[in-house]
Amino acid sequence: MKWFFFLALLLITACSTTYNTMYRPIGSTETLWQIDVKHSYGTGDNIKVIINDSTVIEVSALVFAADVEKKGIYRGKEIKLHIVVKGGPTSVVWNYEALVYVDNELAGKFNL
Repeated sequence: MKWFFFLALLLITACSTTYNTMYRPIGSTETLWQIDVKHSYGTGDNIKVIINDSTVIEVSALVFAADVEKKGIYRGKEIKLHIVVKGGPTSVVWNYEALVYVDNELAGKFNL
């Protein structure tokens, strides 16, 4: 019974991983933006795009079974998150690729 409780607790406990890159909009002289993509998982998947400590996009699902696209705005620029499903029901683990665009320019590509 102890093992069952420990296993259930382990499955429910959320884990997270953060990936980041630096970006400066085209034609801008402002300081670089720190773009973080945070992937939290446990009882479901949660993916956030955080720019300079501001959450711009957040998307959640039990499992992303199909590609997802979500948009947000940061400092007047359109931010787009495109999640591509890389692993499916036949693989052991669901894997994703997150593409972050700023005004339709690729700012970062992350394997989650």
